[in-house]
Amino acid sequence: MENRFGAKDFFLFLLVIVMIVSVWLAMAQFDRQWKDVQAIRATLSDEAKQLHAQDERLALLQRSISRGVQVSNVPTTGPATSQPVVAEIAPDDPFARLKAVRATPNFSTGDWYVNGLAGNVAKLTPLVSGDAYAADIQDIVIESLAVRDPDSLEWRPRVARNWKISEDGLTITFQMRDDVKFSDGEPLTSEDVVFTFGFIMDEKIAAPRQRAYFRTIKSVEAKGPYEVVFTYKEPYFQSFELAAAMNIMPKHFYGKLDPEKFNQSTNYLMGSGPYKLDNRESWTPGQQIELVRNENYWGIAPAYDKLVFKQITQDVARLTEFRNRNVDIFGAFPEQYVEMLKDQTLVARTQHHEYMSVRGGYRYIAWNEMRDGKPTFFADKRVRQALTMLLDRQRFLQEVLLGYATVSTGPFKPGGKQTSPNVQPWPYDVARAKALLKDAGFDDAEGDGVLKKDGKPFEFKLTYPSGNENFKKQALFLKDAYARAGVIVEPDPLEWGTFTERLRNKNFEAITLQWTSGLETDIYQMFHSSGMIPGGDDFMSYKNETLDKTIEQARSTVDEKKRMPLWQKCHEMLHEDQPYTFLVWGKSLVFLDKRFQNVRPTKMGITPSLEWFVPRDEQRWTNQ
Repeated sequence: MENRFGAKDFFLFLLVIVMIVSVWLAMAQFDRQWKDVQAIRATLSDEAKQLHAQDERLALLQRSISRGVQVSNVPTTGPATSQPVVAEIAPDDPFARLKAVRATPNFSTGDWYVNGLAGNVAKLTPLVSGDAYAADIQDIVIESLAVRDPDSLEWRPRVARNWKISEDGLTITFQMRDDVKFSDGEPLTSEDVVFTFGFIMDEKIAAPRQRAYFRTIKSVEAKGPYEVVFTYKEPYFQSFELAAAMNIMPKHFYGKLDPEKFNQSTNYLMGSGPYKLDNRESWTPGQQIELVRNENYWGIAPAYDKLVFKQITQDVARLTEFRNRNVDIFGAFPEQYVEMLKDQTLVARTQHHEYMSVRGGYRYIAWNEMRDGKPTFFADKRVRQALTMLLDRQRFLQEVLLGYATVSTGPFKPGGKQTSPNVQPWPYDVARAKALLKDAGFDDAEGDGVLKKDGKPFEFKLTYPSGNENFKKQALFLKDAYARAGVIVEPDPLEWGTFTERLRNKNFEAITLQWTSGLETDIYQMFHSSGMIPGGDDFMSYKNETLDKTIEQARSTVDEKKRMPLWQKCHEMLHEDQPYTFLVWGKSLVFLDKRFQNVRPTKMGITPSLEWFVPRDEQRWTNQ
């Protein structure tokens, strides 16, 4: 039988081949799909891991925020040059903030911070120096038991490790660190704290301003080398701050000084801080002030190798130094600030900040009510009220401060808890002011445009710090305003040292200046009649017995809800009496070299200068 391969067989064979190829192709396709699936699974797994890691970081951040964090960031003006750094604030770590700054990617130590002071520093010796510039420098050299956090405003340990306050608030016990040394290498102990308090309270020491506050303390006792107890005579609303913020003076250094020699000294400055006065033995007033690293510092030091303070009393000269980059920071008055913002070259290499600082204060005119043992024209409340109503303070705010301020009604911040809602600014009312002056015995009987009383013209010198164009502009504004009502004002600019000496001796008629402020202002220093003593800050010899009692009551009331109404009553009495003409609360207007990092807003204003740093490739100054 013959075997033949016909057409039917061919097609059957072809069908089998096609099936085999299809199966093979399907298997290959499935294999590729399987590989794709495996790749997708791997990718999803990686992404899941990344998401899980992100979740973990987010959870960590959220946990940190719930406990309180410090965010180190770049300036709020100008381009960002570093990424934010988040670090937890340990409640018992005195250097948590500096550690956070050091974690910034471009952090570096080195460079100098050069500041131009608008006034002369007559003394660097603590307690007897008497000006804000010296106080700021002392706070760098001398440390306290605790410091306030500029972001949270909570108290953080410094020389103290921790503290305990008794239930009645009359006893505060501090446990101190045992590793703190003064700049000469001697240890800081509880005996130095005890000594500092005793030194301040010594009537032979020219420190009446400090004694006015510390009189509320009954005793300061050492309970071992590193434990100190503050006991108060009576409750005081700022009792903790009084103890915690007291700068600790070394007993072995200041204790050997004769009080008279100490009072007359200018350069007796020593402490346990991160910097020390470079030429302490030879420094004299007028010389440049240089602070160098304290090689015996016990903690984490700030970034700078040196802090330099140049005394440049003339505004024009100080601005020129800033433009030439010989000074790193410039605190501008409004007219300067506006002009500087127009200079694009300057703006490009600087950063600028506008802020209302917790420490920012108010401008005022103080009327001296007693001179050479005799009452002055200003002893009459009607005269003081009239002098306030003769000023258009809204116009003053716009023309002198270009709007960077708000009208003041007293020594408490506008809108704060101490401010009475019942107080409204005295109006600008020339007719009413003239009527009050007439009631007080002043008239223009001779028709020459000058008010007189008993034949004596109403004229006075308005004393203000020289070298300051904005204060000069202010004085001229005041002179013009009072002249319209027949009151003659002679502007009296004085160099800062002479100015402060006039205050101490009450040798002036009227002065205009500015007080700094705080979270809650204790006005005892300025307005309680106990400050009428020589060197006290009631230099206008103002006395109101009801106000005295209310201030005392407010200070001894620890319960804030009960204390605030008392402060508000004080506000109302001061508004009525006008021992000052309260002018305005001004903004801080600051230009700063752009190389400084970690300059940002805080509740205190901006970050403290000792927390700034300069990246290595932007540093300008060297100790070499």
